[in-house]
Amino acid sequence: MIEIMISLSIALFLMTGLFALFLSTKQNSVAQSALSQLQDDQRMAMSLLATIIQQAGYFPNPQTATLATALPVDATFLGEGQSVFGTAGATQQISIRFVAAKAELPPLRPAEFPMDCNGGFNKSGADLTYVNTFAIVSNELTCKVNADAAQSLVAGISALSAQYGVDPDATGSVSQYLNPEQMTTALWQSVRSVRVTLTFLNPLAGQPGQLPIEFSRVINVQSRT
Repeated sequence: MIEIMISLSIALFLMTGLFALFLSTKQNSVAQSALSQLQDDQRMAMSLLATIIQQAGYFPNPQTATLATALPVDATFLGEGQSVFGTAGATQQISIRFVAAKAELPPLRPAEFPMDCNGGFNKSGADLTYVNTFAIVSNELTCKVNADAAQSLVAGISALSAQYGVDPDATGSVSQYLNPEQMTTALWQSVRSVRVTLTFLNPLAGQPGQLPIEFSRVINVQSRT
């Protein structure tokens, strides 16, 4: 009986060690998978933002139009030719506008450039102005095109912020980066790049020393470079 009890104690000790090893391995695997997904989300979110921001100010007919006539003043963009606008606050919004060329006729075929933030193309027989507005809603990066409902793009993001690289003296390069609340109508018209920062939810949150993860990128406005 004593030998059986000793054997059971040893077996229980070994099983406890194996269970702890299994649990640790599983936790590491889950953490690695979550971090891998985070990296994919970072690339996806920034790629989407970069694709749209780089198209800011595009219009298809430079022989017959200018930036000022192609993108006139409206309720959001208060300067002629202005193609970038952002709001201030804890989590901001970024609005980008450009003109997409009409579909080619015949046959009716959507122009291949530019594409809006939800993957849509201009399928009409006239040039269309697109306003793409990025925002964070319920920890998701969303984008709204014109008056359409906002679409979810990437999850796991708690905040969006931006600084705007301006060239007020038309030197051809950015002189400084400003927050949205520092911008004026004239400065919005001189934006050459946008420094975007996304704050991602940390998949390891709750563990010691783990904080939200910020990911930043400077994106040039191609029509201004």
